[in-house]
Amino acid sequence: MKAILTFLLAACCIFILIAGNLHWQKKITGSAAPESAPAVENIEFADSANPEKERLLSLTANWPESSRKQLEKALNEQRSYTITIVGSRSLGEGSDSWPELLRTELQSAYGKDFIETISLSYDMTSSQFVNQNIGELLKNPGDLILFEPFTLNDNGEVETKDSLENIAFVMDEVKSKHPDSTFILQPPHPLYDTIYYPKDVEELKEYSEENSIPYLDHWAVWPELDDPEMKEFLAPDNSQPSKKGHRVWADFLIDYFIHQE
Repeated sequence: MKAILTFLLAACCIFILIAGNLHWQKKITGSAAPESAPAVENIEFADSANPEKERLLSLTANWPESSRKQLEKALNEQRSYTITIVGSRSLGEGSDSWPELLRTELQSAYGKDFIETISLSYDMTSSQFVNQNIGELLKNPGDLILFEPFTLNDNGEVETKDSLENIAFVMDEVKSKHPDSTFILQPPHPLYDTIYYPKDVEELKEYSEENSIPYLDHWAVWPELDDPEMKEFLAPDNSQPSKKGHRVWADFLIDYFIHQE
């Protein structure tokens, strides 16, 4: 009987020692654990392995390399990347205009915090813009300038040679003050059954190619210039696209700026 009591007493002592040790280990582990998990908002875009950063950069597959690098820099600095749209009344206005349609899709794809668009529209020729309003662009040109260089307004008013020189002047002025800004050129909207205006646009395209300036040829997705259907894509006074034309133009630019696999 005495032997049994001794055995039970020893077993109780061992149990107490084991239980106490486990409690102590749990206490130590608990005190070393972090109070809370890192906040999701604290995303470090400077980390090249960041999945969200990689996703955003994959959308820019069509962009000029300099623009892609500027976007990556903006992400690392956690600031907005600004696209400035400059041109004539071809830009239109309101929620159905192609700049507004483009802005909506850009912010949906990239996030409102990462992409900002600014539209600067003028009812004038390129020469008038250079002499009167270029200062507004120079104040804050943004990271990328999508430039519709008043080609339609210049038609019959400014010689093609002078029109192209005005483009060069605008780009040189911006670059002298904001060397990291990138230009992309695009023509205004097409017109139905015209002779000289398409030649001016062809000159613009050739100028872009000769000077290695990215050129967005959205005319490729409009009806043929001699197709009567073109009238449906234009405002009655031809100063800008119709709602249908704005949509076609916007879709072309959306496909360019938001690359989808």
